[in-house]
Amino acid sequence: MNFCFVLATFQREKGIWIIKPVASSQGKGIFLINHPDQVPLDENLVISRYIDNPLLIDGYKFDVRIYVAVTSYDPLVVYLYEEGLT
Repeated sequence: MNFCFVLATFQREKGIWIIKPVASSQGKGIFLINHPDQVPLDENLVISRYIDNPLLIDGYKFDVRIYVAVTSYDPLVVYLYEEGLT
């Protein structure tokens, strides 16, 4: 993870962020932060903007995931995996 990118994003979009381990599930290892100094730099993480009042379906949170593979940045080449949409 590029810490300069994380810092620039925090400065631009203040608020609460949610940190999740890459290889975990069922809420294990998830925590909230409000400052970039709280981001552990020694492990792979997913950092997302925390939504205080999320959209619910029948009272339950849900995920919408889109899986892509970026094979080139110049020119940009992105492949969308249609089966990954949940």
